[in-house]
Amino acid sequence: MIVVCKRGTKRLIKGYRYEVANLWNSGTGGWRNGKLMLVGINSRFSVNSFTDSDGNPIGNIDYTSNTQPVSHTRFSFDECSKGDILVCNSERYKTFVKDGMYKIEELITKNTTRTRYNGTAYTHSENFVKFVGIKRKIKFNSWSFRKLNANEAREISLNHILNNEDTNIIVSSKKRNIELVEDKDDVLLKTLAKSILDPARHHLSIIEWACEKQGDKLALESSDYESYMNMTLTELLSKIK
Repeated sequence: MIVVCKRGTKRLIKGYRYEVANLWNSGTGGWRNGKLMLVGINSRFSVNSFTDSDGNPIGNIDYTSNTQPVSHTRFSFDECSKGDILVCNSERYKTFVKDGMYKIEELITKNTTRTRYNGTAYTHSENFVKFVGIKRKIKFNSWSFRKLNANEAREISLNHILNNEDTNIIVSSKKRNIELVEDKDDVLLKTLAKSILDPARHHLSIIEWACEKQGDKLALESSDYESYMNMTLTELLSKIK
């Protein structure tokens, strides 16, 4: 379902066509009635700010797109097993790369005895995960990792059956994280853009700051940017998603 923006805002462009993710306008949506959400924008907007593709008011209907991105639910430590594959959701780790797939080698629970303020003892448990090929174990965090969705699981299963290998699973921490990302150009240029906009670069150049601060967890080096130095702006922009 396509709608057209009537009034521009900081997030919307007047006259621009947007795809609807969810629409609540039948009168039965409770507090959400008269609102809609757009694909790729995590906010609710009033239907009065849009028309349909023919310029008419939005109809009194409810609608849910069947092309929305796959959502990922949280999971507990008890739901994990040795051999499971988890996908990293976070950029905060130096050992792991965002969107990288890792196989669980060992699940570890550490119990310690602690004392409450009233003097009574209790057992405090901490859960850790050790992944194949990664030297250190990390504290379990379901916000930083997720389970495979159906498409990812199917792709890995077929690849294992047909090629007898797990090509998408990272099993070593010896490589730099930038070498493990799916789209290296996209990550490098977005990191460079953050460096350009950062007013706190001090005496460092844009590329030096990108390597030192913006891309430190990717282990970036200045040489990673050499191939872009003689490109035109059009060529550079074509490499960014």
